[in-house]
Amino acid sequence: MSLSKSAMDVDSEPLSSQDNVEDPMMTSVEENVNCTCDCGGSSSKCVTVTADDIINQTFETLDAAYNLYVRYARCLGFGVRKGDTARGKDGTQRRRRFFCSKEGKRAEKYISSLSRKREHRALTRTSCEAMLAVYLDTKTSTWRVKKLVEKHNHDLVPQCLVHLIPNHRGLTEPQKAQANTMHDHGLPTSKIMGLMVGQAGGYANVGFTKKDLDNHFQRARRAMLIGGDSNATISYLLGKADVDPMAMTRYSATDEGRLANLFWADGICRSDYQCFGDVLAFDTTYRKNKYRRPLVIFSGCNHHRQTCIFGFALVEDERTATYTWLLQNFLEVMLNKSPSVVVTDGDEAMKAAIREIFPDATHRLCGWHIQKNVTANIKNKNFSNDFRRCLYAPWHPEEFEEYWENMIKKYGLEENEWVLSEYEKRKSWASAYLRDKFCAGFRTTSRCEAINNFIKRFIGIRQSLLELVQNLEHALRDYRNNELVSQFKTLYGEPVLTTGLEALELSAANFYTREILGDVKKEIQGVVALDVINEENISTTVVLKVKECDRRQHTYNVLYDRNTEHMECECSRWSSEGIPCRHMFCAMKRVGLQKLPDSLLLRRWSKDAKKYLDESSAGGTTQDREREFLMRYGALSVAATWMVFLGAQDGPSFHDTMNEVYRWTQTLEQKSDLKRQTTDSTTPNFVGDPSVVKTKGAPKGKKERGKRRCTKCNSAGHVKNKCPMRNDDDNLGDKTGNGAQASFGTKEKLPKDPMAFQETLAVPNTEVNVPVQQESGLGDSGLINGHENPIPPYGSHQWLLQSSVCLKQHAFDLLELLLLQAFPELDDVFKKVHEEKHRFGEFISPK
Repeated sequence: MSLSKSAMDVDSEPLSSQDNVEDPMMTSVEENVNCTCDCGGSSSKCVTVTADDIINQTFETLDAAYNLYVRYARCLGFGVRKGDTARGKDGTQRRRRFFCSKEGKRAEKYISSLSRKREHRALTRTSCEAMLAVYLDTKTSTWRVKKLVEKHNHDLVPQCLVHLIPNHRGLTEPQKAQANTMHDHGLPTSKIMGLMVGQAGGYANVGFTKKDLDNHFQRARRAMLIGGDSNATISYLLGKADVDPMAMTRYSATDEGRLANLFWADGICRSDYQCFGDVLAFDTTYRKNKYRRPLVIFSGCNHHRQTCIFGFALVEDERTATYTWLLQNFLEVMLNKSPSVVVTDGDEAMKAAIREIFPDATHRLCGWHIQKNVTANIKNKNFSNDFRRCLYAPWHPEEFEEYWENMIKKYGLEENEWVLSEYEKRKSWASAYLRDKFCAGFRTTSRCEAINNFIKRFIGIRQSLLELVQNLEHALRDYRNNELVSQFKTLYGEPVLTTGLEALELSAANFYTREILGDVKKEIQGVVALDVINEENISTTVVLKVKECDRRQHTYNVLYDRNTEHMECECSRWSSEGIPCRHMFCAMKRVGLQKLPDSLLLRRWSKDAKKYLDESSAGGTTQDREREFLMRYGALSVAATWMVFLGAQDGPSFHDTMNEVYRWTQTLEQKSDLKRQTTDSTTPNFVGDPSVVKTKGAPKGKKERGKRRCTKCNSAGHVKNKCPMRNDDDNLGDKTGNGAQASFGTKEKLPKDPMAFQETLAVPNTEVNVPVQQESGLGDSGLINGHENPIPPYGSHQWLLQSSVCLKQHAFDLLELLLLQAFPELDDVFKKVHEEKHRFGEFISPK
């Protein structure tokens, strides 16, 4: 039975050596190659393997035979490909061949294909016959060598380049785990590669290339997105309910079944909103996913003046309807608790949606964006500085109005449209009109911008939705760790009393967090610059007039009720920022208070801001009970986080903590009807991946082109050389040779030489009105045909001068056309210019 190359005779005797005749075209190889790297031969990749080691070897599996041949190939300097296989009647493998990677030739159809678009790869096949054939010994159930061809018909790769052969490259499982960890934490591929190369001691020892690393990440990405990016993302978010029952996800689909909008928030986001959701800031950022979907981040300020995140969203577009859907779902997820102040960048679609969903909230515009608009619209640095005072100065509304009136008169902007428009919106950005609104320190969306800048470490424009969601969790983790560190510093450290009013300072230190205490101490220190100039008692209320001893000499009235310990100040610092002002501390000093009144202690700035207060609402609504549950959930989460941190410090503490957790879990399960359940995380309906959308900005569609007009009569439908008002003088000028113009041919192809485009050649110190040759495509003209002088030589000084005049004339005509389109009233002016031009027979060149 004769067999082709794809089949071998199982019953033939295995060859223990090669009996082929020496071919002079073949390249002999050495059987012993010493290790040249730093491992000294200790690595399995560097152990020298000879032909005798293969021929005399028996293998338990095919993989063992293949791996040994690969090691042999690495020692010599060639790659290996798995070849054909033969099976018995029962379907089991009986024979297998492994070839040199240069075996065979590239099929001709791949070389001569006319439809190929990519560049051809270099040819690497040389029909090399080096190979290893093994067969299954049925008696011993082991694999034996049938044939080993050692000769190659090509040069072998030197050892310094062997690590670049594809067959000898690849990531090991430990390397994959290390690379995945760094990739998940935001390190780019180039930095991961550099780190691993440094650990291995060089590129030759790392075992793979940067392209291999890229391919590994791409394969992992594709594996995660089986079934579609949108479905994988939604399933992932719904599946998080297994470990976080309070996590919620809302999404909508387009008419085509694609993902339109997506909103999600975990349990801690929702509990944080119940504590710090009185002020909400949200902004849109771009270029954070491969679909170019805008990413919306809802954020606020916690009791350490740090940014806390309430949720994320991906939206289809930035229309009012989209933002309305988003804010409505946000409100429902947050148990219908509306913020008192919302801070945005002033987008009109956001503004309309906020007005509809949060009708009672104060909409504050970002001061930074307004300042940017000032610079763009009014090119006056002094005006920008004065406008900044209007933006942030803590004036009364009357003071603002007076300053504003004087400012616009000073710069003569009484009729400026942008200034008038900003004045109409002053109640949304001027601190004078927002002084009684608690904004938690928000005057701009800079916190949102800081979040956008921070998540650049984790997120890029090429990422899928699933990667985006997973990487945003890393950002959440970092922000929450910052809060944990600040809470630790607040609870485990005694402040130093330095203000002189030790009783009041100690009272503040016991209540406020470390960051807020710093601001309060500045107010206490400011008491030294104040003076009480009048005190009046009205029933139980004390009215104190406090004067600032600086150049402003401002006075403020402070009211204090001795019975209720309620205190108010005209400066409204407590109303806007939630901390007592220096005028209040001056009044406390005057009336002899030893601690801060409870009416001035805002809980959201306290050390226990996230601690649940047991206020039973058994008779309340279902929504109230859900809100209480969220508060308790958040308080337990914070307490458990600190317990976990302490319990993980050493082994005994870890085991004790785990035992207590298990014991309390069993006890609570016995008291409650709830048991641990597995949530069905499958997506209810198939949702297609979103389409790539255009980002915000001017549309890139085709614009309607303006009609071409004649530069002589400014009428549409014809050009200057076909104008009905045109006379012979336009073409020939005067008969003396001054001002001669040549008209373009209408059917001939325009010449490439710039000289062929000239209409008038009036160059000083050269021949006047040098005509153009007939073959350049110009219309018939007696002056042109009768002239004997040719075009000056290409590139000569005269040619350059004449080309310059030609181009200037055409630029002047184009400028004239654009001016007439923008300012039609200039039509009469240009007509007079042309009349004078034809009257005197002169050419008026542009200046």
